Amino acid sequence: MPASIVSAISRAQFEQLAHRGLAGEVPELKTSVASEQWQSEHPDWRGRHWAYTEDEAGVLRLHPLNIARATRQPRAA
Repeated sequence: MPASIVSAISRAQFEQLAHRGLAGEVPELKTSVASEQWQSEHPDWRGRHWAYTEDEAGVLRLHPLNIARATRQPRAA
């Protein structure tokens, strides 16, 4: 099975999802089976966060998630 790319969202988006119980940090998962499987299927996953993502049928599925790294904005002159 080919590796798939992990979604990346901003810290603010993650915090909104976490507030609604739709995302969290990996230690919150009750089992490490998902984490171990994700590591092998998604080599770009940083191993820290997860989220529920709605599929085509409207079913929420648990998926690995990366939080986009902050970028520095150039200062205005």
